[in-house]
Amino acid sequence: MSNAFDFPGGIHPPERKQRSNQATLIDAPLPGRVTLPLQQHSGQPATPCAAPGDTVKVGSVIAQREGMISSHLHASISGTVREVSTTQIIIDSDGQDEWNRLPSIDWQRAAPNALFERLNESGIVGLGGAGFPTHIKARVVERHTIHTLVINAAECEPYITADDLTLRHYASDVLEGAQIIAKLCGAQHIVIGIEDNKPEAIEALRQAIQKSQPITVELKVISTRYPSGGERQLIKRLLDLNVPSGGLPADVGVLCHNPGTLLAILHAVRDGQPLVSRVVTLTGEAISQPGNRWVRLGTSIQALLEQVGLDHTALHQVIQGGPMMGAPLLTLDTPVTKLTNCLIAATIVELPPAPVESPCIRCGECESVCPVLLLPQQLHWYARANDDAKMERYHLFDCIECGACSYVCPSHIPLVVDYREAKSRIRLQRIETAKAEYAKHRFEFRQARLAREEAEKQARKEARKSQQRRTPTSAVASSEKVDLRGLRIAHAAAKASVKKAEKTLARVAQEDPKQPLDDLEMQLATAQENLKAAESQLAQAKEQQAASAPSPSEESS
Repeated sequence: MSNAFDFPGGIHPPERKQRSNQATLIDAPLPGRVTLPLQQHSGQPATPCAAPGDTVKVGSVIAQREGMISSHLHASISGTVREVSTTQIIIDSDGQDEWNRLPSIDWQRAAPNALFERLNESGIVGLGGAGFPTHIKARVVERHTIHTLVINAAECEPYITADDLTLRHYASDVLEGAQIIAKLCGAQHIVIGIEDNKPEAIEALRQAIQKSQPITVELKVISTRYPSGGERQLIKRLLDLNVPSGGLPADVGVLCHNPGTLLAILHAVRDGQPLVSRVVTLTGEAISQPGNRWVRLGTSIQALLEQVGLDHTALHQVIQGGPMMGAPLLTLDTPVTKLTNCLIAATIVELPPAPVESPCIRCGECESVCPVLLLPQQLHWYARANDDAKMERYHLFDCIECGACSYVCPSHIPLVVDYREAKSRIRLQRIETAKAEYAKHRFEFRQARLAREEAEKQARKEARKSQQRRTPTSAVASSEKVDLRGLRIAHAAAKASVKKAEKTLARVAQEDPKQPLDDLEMQLATAQENLKAAESQLAQAKEQQAASAPSPSEESS
């Protein structure tokens, strides 16, 4: 095990990975029908471009990205489009499984723009959690200097073994996908962080590293502790770097990707295969054949669980994700999406209901396990009191919602639920504030534009008088100065509006992947148009000033 740095807190819940990591990775049966939600990623849902009755192949684009932060959606089976609605597309299979692949790309010789476009048209999103569009994340190099790409193979949450099995079977391919991303972001170093409870995956990586090139890959095995898989926590353990409060890994020169995403990137670039399937862990004591399966997106969760021996009489609940950060499904009549990494069919003995909440006894256990050094007790009290100002002061948004505080609370207080509700409330307030700020900037820009137009009018008037007298006057010079000053003010205001709109959009998208971004994207587009107009008017005014300046002969006369 390599030497590693450390983060504070953390817990050691029962791993319960053995039920699903013993069987080999296989393909799930091809579904007879798929239901593909248009919202399977951060940002805006995709817009349908297919119609009922259309014949599609696997990989055919059926919905296109909408806005800046969005992702294409592809048919995951071949057949006929049965239904298109505002939320989903349903396809009936023809049983042929015919593919529509994109041309293969030699990534070592390809231009970066060609690779960016391939990620975009392949509909790849982060498969480890938030589902942020990969083509947007890959462009981080446009704003940040990246020195290290971290492969997040920690997979610290109980039950989940999808990354473990992916690395056992596709270690070389995962590292090749990492080389592609490292090329795009300019990283000079690739580091793999993996917990020591995955010996087979570790050995597969050690073998693959010997052949990986051109960028050197370093494997760091860390001790098992939850939540080592959090981006900030893993970066601290591997590189001893602290991501700033409210910041992103890119702020310290690091980019993180999980193995499933890197494998999907290689499949898209090398094989021309869009994201139409993913590895899903199927586990829990209410099924008889646990393991990991390659599952086509849109497959019915109920049908999938029944294929692996679901015992309805023993079933208490199905959790999508892990027991710490996942969510119970209200119905099994829902499909597998790009974000479905694990399904736990649990019995009531296995995952019993939470006990009734009791008053806080101020024991401090929650504070001792917090991996980001927050004060969960205070945040809990302020959340219940709706004191949003104090919650922000105590860094609510640094909370990664890992659930460690709730896990150790002897009073069984659902602390993370309180924090999520508070975050949602504050985000809505921020959006409203951003709208108000945007309206203010538009008003200021209009006032500056009117002042500039008036200055231009006066400048032209004085220029005509000056031309008649054939002598430059101080009035003309003064008017020209006022004109350029107004233009510069308008240009600076427009530039500030664009920067503010970009920052707000990026922050809201990162904090809440499911938050609608229509208004913010519209604000950004309008601000960018205003900036272009301001730049054009400023350039024209400078040309006019240069043209109206007296010639040397006029000055000498």
